[in-house]
Amino acid sequence: MLMQQKDFQSITVTDVVREADINRGTFYAHYRDVYDLREQIENEMIQDFRAMIADLRPSETATLQPVLRRAMDYLEENREVVIELVKVGSGKGFGRKMIHVMEECRLENLPFRSTEDIYVARFVATGMVGMLEKWIAEPHPIPKSEMIVLMTKILAPLLPSAGV
Repeated sequence: MLMQQKDFQSITVTDVVREADINRGTFYAHYRDVYDLREQIENEMIQDFRAMIADLRPSETATLQPVLRRAMDYLEENREVVIELVKVGSGKGFGRKMIHVMEECRLENLPFRSTEDIYVARFVATGMVGMLEKWIAEPHPIPKSEMIVLMTKILAPLLPSAGV
């Protein structure tokens, strides 16, 4: 992968078309520049992630572990891309987009959203994304099953079905 060979800021359209074995016209037919390419990759992964958890209710303790397992499977399957997207992330980058998706998941099941609910959703989402970023970027992460247990332990008291 090109982002493993060079810093993202050093990657040019020439690098991309050479690596992908396409011509410049094909590249420009789909993307404005390498930043647009990265943005579209991020957005596609976020849409995949959102669709993957849409049928689950991660705000309930009973479904927390399946949601975490699915999320971690997805991140693991796309490990190389995710690591590079996290490295080059900007204020609107992949990590921020993941935080937004997780906030939405937490808030969408609340009939009334107080100011406290909104802040708790941000707190939970930011912590989750931080933990997942650390886990995915480590060369020898703790086993997925241990990570799921740890995240469940942290999240369960914060979920509405846990009495909060």
